[in-house]
Amino acid sequence: MAKTTSTLARDVFLYLLATVTLVAIAVSSMSLLFQYVNYFFPDAAIYSNVTETLKVVLSILIIFTPVYVWVNRFLNRDLQAHPAKHGLAIRRWLVHLTLFASGLTIMIDLVTLIYNFLGGELTTRFALKVLSVLVVAAVVFTYYIWDLKREAKNVPAKMLWLGRIALAALAAFVVGGFFLVESPADQRAARLDQERVNDLWELQSMVEGYYLENEALPESLTALDRTVPMDPASNEAYGYTLLSQDSYELCATFAFDSGTNPYVRRTVLEPGVTERDFYSYEQGEDCFERSVENLK
Repeated sequence: MAKTTSTLARDVFLYLLATVTLVAIAVSSMSLLFQYVNYFFPDAAIYSNVTETLKVVLSILIIFTPVYVWVNRFLNRDLQAHPAKHGLAIRRWLVHLTLFASGLTIMIDLVTLIYNFLGGELTTRFALKVLSVLVVAAVVFTYYIWDLKREAKNVPAKMLWLGRIALAALAAFVVGGFFLVESPADQRAARLDQERVNDLWELQSMVEGYYLENEALPESLTALDRTVPMDPASNEAYGYTLLSQDSYELCATFAFDSGTNPYVRRTVLEPGVTERDFYSYEQGEDCFERSVENLK
């Protein structure tokens, strides 16, 4: 009796693990395909951080996919050794739940496609994303409908081939995803640029505070008599130049142009505004002129 209970507990754990990892893989696969669409068919009206999303989905797929494959192979071998487990309630419930979820996804996906087509809003981006959802859901639905109908001791060749093709395609997309993600060194450099932007805003606030207290701009940053931010990479002071009694200049050295940095928000100058925003920086040493005339 104890052995039966232990076996049942193990089966429940493994089938739940297989279902959870499958859901994670399916959702991440759809998201991965979406990022391909966002990358190759960008929409200027929609901001999407492809790099950040790719890092998440690639991490999930790299860890969850091998776990799912191992659990699935273990369960198939266990079924071949113990055919009676083919009728386990936990197995049939989870397989039916998977079929229900994937079937419902396919129907919703098709309804959305038809609705947008009839509304004249069918774009290439949208069509490709709908196709991505349809393909992933269809693969899952087809695999598990065959799994439900198969004999305990026999895994149909069509199931094996569908699984192999799906895994090969997924592996190809995962490998391709690494080519869309910046290298860790570039990502670190981009984040350091963002820190420099934040530091420049803080320095501007300090200089303006000094001006309001003393009715004059400081001759140098050391005159602020406060701990000022330093460059996060070199730990050197940022550039400061007093241009006139009402204007000054702040300088920093950036690794990239702001247009290629996914970690900064984009800003657009309002009509009549000529003062360049810290977020609009150029690679290398870049200086920003600031005025305190509006503080008088």
